[in-house]
Amino acid sequence: MAKAARRARATSPVAPAVATDHAPDRLTVATWYLAAGLTFWSFGFTVMQGADLWWHLAGGRWIVEHGAVRAPDPFSYTTAGRYWLNDAWLSDVLLYLWAHAVGLESLAYWKWLVIVATWLILFRLLVRLSSDRLASWIAATFGLAVAAPFLDVRPQLYALLGWVLVLDATLGRPQPRPWLPIVFLVWANLHASFVLGLLTLPVVLFPSIRRPEDRRRTLVLAAVCCGVTLINPHGGVAVMRALEHAFHPTSPIHRVGEWLPPFEPGGLRSWLYPYGIGAFVAATLLVMTSAVLRRSPDTHVAVALGAMVLAMSLRSRRFVPLFGMGETFVLALALSRLGVFVRRRIPSLVPALGALALAAVWLAPYPKTSSAFHYLTADFEFPVETLNFVNANALSGNVFAYYSWGGYVDLRTQGRLKVFIDPRAETVYADETYADYMSVLDRKPGWIDVIERSGADFVLWPRWQASDVLTGLLQTGRWRPLYRDSVSQLLVRATTTLPYPLVASPESPYRQLSLGVTALRREQLEAARRHLERALQVDPDLQPACTTLVEVQLLGGDTTSATATAAHCSAMYPDRDRDERLRAIYERLRAAQGD
Repeated sequence: MAKAARRARATSPVAPAVATDHAPDRLTVATWYLAAGLTFWSFGFTVMQGADLWWHLAGGRWIVEHGAVRAPDPFSYTTAGRYWLNDAWLSDVLLYLWAHAVGLESLAYWKWLVIVATWLILFRLLVRLSSDRLASWIAATFGLAVAAPFLDVRPQLYALLGWVLVLDATLGRPQPRPWLPIVFLVWANLHASFVLGLLTLPVVLFPSIRRPEDRRRTLVLAAVCCGVTLINPHGGVAVMRALEHAFHPTSPIHRVGEWLPPFEPGGLRSWLYPYGIGAFVAATLLVMTSAVLRRSPDTHVAVALGAMVLAMSLRSRRFVPLFGMGETFVLALALSRLGVFVRRRIPSLVPALGALALAAVWLAPYPKTSSAFHYLTADFEFPVETLNFVNANALSGNVFAYYSWGGYVDLRTQGRLKVFIDPRAETVYADETYADYMSVLDRKPGWIDVIERSGADFVLWPRWQASDVLTGLLQTGRWRPLYRDSVSQLLVRATTTLPYPLVASPESPYRQLSLGVTALRREQLEAARRHLERALQVDPDLQPACTTLVEVQLLGGDTTSATATAAHCSAMYPDRDRDERLRAIYERLRAAQGD
C-alpha cells in the first residue's frame, strides 16, 4: 500500500494544485474541443511554396508502380544509379494513394486533418497536466501560431504528430502506455524525425526509471521502442542517416533556407518566435518558483522538453515548429497558476464560448474547400505550363533545374527528364552535387562549365530570379531558348536533337496566363487582358492571372475595373504579401502617371 501511495503522489499530474475546471459538464467539454479544433484549423492556411510535396508524390507513385522501396534513384542523372535512402517511403505512398483516390487538391484536407489531430491531442495532454482548459487552449494556440509559418503540405507534419503521441503516452501518467512501441514502428517508416522521439525517451521516461518498482518495465519498454525503429526497409542505416545529418553542421545542405539558424537572413521565419522564447523563459521562472509545481516530476520534464527543442530551434529554424509545441507545457502550467483566482468567478462555459467565437472569426476569411491547395503549395509559382509543353512533346533527357523545382519535374515527367538535383538532399545526393549547384546559383567563376560538364541537355530556370543564369548561357551560343511560361524559361543545348515538329501545349488556364504575361511584356495590353480573363474564366482561383490583370487594367487607364479585380483577388484568399504587391502596383503606376 505504501508503494502504491508513493507512486500515486510521484506520478500524479501537476493539475490538482492549480485545478480550476471542477467536473465540467459535457456541454462545456464539447464546446472546448469544438473551439480548439476550429482554432487549430484556422492556422492551417499558410501560403508557402512547397518544394518537397512533389518529390514525395513522385516517390510514392514509383513505389506503388514498381512494388519496391529499396532501389537505385530513378529521378536524377547525377546520382549514377546511387541507392536512394527514402526514409519517408510510407508517407510517400500514403500521399500518392490519397491524391490518386480523391485528387491532388484534396491534400489540403490531409494537411488540415494532421494539424488539427496533432494539436487536439496536445490540447488534451495540456488539460491533463494543468486541469485548466482555458490555459491549455491559450498555450496550444500560441504554440501553433509560432509554428504555423513552417507547416507545409509534406510528411514533416508527421514529426509533430509522432512527437505529441510519444508525449501523450508518457506525461501525466502513472506508467508509460504499452502502445508506445507501435508509435515508433509507424513513425520510423513515415519520417526520419522518429530520431527526435528516441532522443526524447530518456527525458520523458526518467521519472518512471527513478522508481524502483517501475524501472525494469520502463527500460524494457524503451528498448522495444528503440528496437522497432529498425523495422524499416533500410534497417539501421535509416537511424544512422538521420543522426549523421543532424550532427553534421558542415554539410552544404544545411545552407538551404529552412536549415539556417532562425535569426540569420533568408528563408522562412516566424515573427512570433522571439516572443515565444521570452514567454517560455518567463513561464519557466514562474513555474519553478512554485513549491507546489516543483514537487511534480512532470514539471521538470516539461521544462527539460522546452529547453531541448529551444536549443534545436536556435540551431536551425526547421525546428521552430517543435519549439512551438514544446513550450506549451510550461506555458499551460504558468497560465493555469496565474488565472486560478480570476476564473473562479466566471462560469466554465463562458471562456469556452469566447474561444469558439474567436475561432469562428479567425477561420471565416479562408476557403474551406480543396481550392485552398493552390495557396497552401503556391503551385502557381512552379513551371506548370513549361512542363505541359514538355509532356506534350514527350521531351526526355537531363535537365539542370532550379533546386526548388526539381521535385516538381520528377512528378510531372515521371523521371523522363532527369534532374541535376532536387530537394531530396542527402538521402541520395553527394555534398559535392549541392556545392556545384550553389556555384551556379551564386554565379561563381566556372558556373557555366558546371552545367555543361554535368551532361545537361536542358536548363529550367526562373525568369525573374537569378535570370542572368539564362542570359549567360544564351550568350555562349551553345544554348538556345525553347519555351517560357509566366515564371520559367526552358533552354536547350544547341546540339540536342528535338522531336519534329514540336507541338503546342494543350489549352489550359496556365497557357492563357503565360500568353497574357508575354503580351504584357510586349505592351500589348488588349491581348494581355483577353488572355488573362480567359485564364480566370476557367480557373477563378488562379492568383497570378488575377494580380497581373490588375496591372494590365491600370496600365490601360481602367481604374474602375482594376479596383474591382483587385477586390476579387483579395477575396480569393487572405494573403498579406499579395495585397502588398497589389498596393505596390498601384503606387508605382500612380507615380509613373504623375511623372
